[in-house]
Amino acid sequence: MSATTTIEPATDDDVAAALADLRTEGRPVEVGGGGSVLSRLPTSDAPLLSVAGLRGIVAHAADDLTVTVRAGTPVTELAAELAAVGQECPIEPVDGLGSTVGGRIATALAGPRQLGAGRVRDWLLRARFVTGDGRQATAGGVTVKDVTGYDLCRLVTGSWGTIAVVTEVTLKLRPIPRHRAWYVTDTPRHDLDRVLFRPAGLITDAERTWVLLEGHPDDAVEQAALAGLSPTDATPDVPVRARAALDPAVLADYVAEIAPLGLRWVAQDGVGVCHLDGDAAALTTARDAAVRRGGALLVLDPSLGLPAFGPGPGRGDDEMTERVRSALDPDGLLAPWRWTR
Repeated sequence: MSATTTIEPATDDDVAAALADLRTEGRPVEVGGGGSVLSRLPTSDAPLLSVAGLRGIVAHAADDLTVTVRAGTPVTELAAELAAVGQECPIEPVDGLGSTVGGRIATALAGPRQLGAGRVRDWLLRARFVTGDGRQATAGGVTVKDVTGYDLCRLVTGSWGTIAVVTEVTLKLRPIPRHRAWYVTDTPRHDLDRVLFRPAGLITDAERTWVLLEGHPDDAVEQAALAGLSPTDATPDVPVRARAALDPAVLADYVAEIAPLGLRWVAQDGVGVCHLDGDAAALTTARDAAVRRGGALLVLDPSLGLPAFGPGPGRGDDEMTERVRSALDPDGLLAPWRWTR
């Protein structure tokens, strides 16, 4: 990430003050944390507002299965603290990136366990944030019963540092499964549906199907035997150059369409994500194919010279997007170019 200035607030008040100064100067700003995803987007000359200093666990209610954590906390650091009491929040880093908690909320990219664990937003109970016009706000609550009013938590999840700067979140937790292991087979994914019960992950490439099983060890052994799965210490080799997101029902047809392009692909079955590696021309064609099927394609390699965000659902200058921007970031302060470059 290349930026002329890095602003490193230590509190929510600091974030609001920094945005006030930038608004006075008429300067838009990038928002980031650990920089892992920003490093995969085209560079900007805008200053970087880093929430890396907003770090640490604020409160861990182990009996209630909730944790409140600052946005700049590395996901691996949070995971280690929770594992000490046998708990987890399955929003692990994706694509080998050193994600922060705020980064995972802001990008909402699907992790390898999304099929079984659900989406990132499903684990978010409460979010504290500062809007583009400097207002400090809280959405949601520290328990499910407290969640009332407009569901702004879901709005900031996947907002990519636009509309608001997330500073603190409260997450749901669960006990760590007794068993978790990857298995592999040459059997096509669709032939496994009748014998697999709620796998945590199903990942397919051109040659094999990878299955992640979690739960009771005996159940996993029985499922693996019925499905003809072989245990493996390896994990799927997932491309990180680009990822398409589509309705899971059309993922197989999408893969069949792009296969002749010479791309390397790895699909997350049941989730609707297809990880891709290839040259700019092939990925441009793959993006067009995704858009025709109602999806979108995110490019995470600036060396390709392609826009990171292409057209797709929720992108562009549609009326709803503009109304949200106008309400939360009326001056276009927070990475106004994020959706189009």
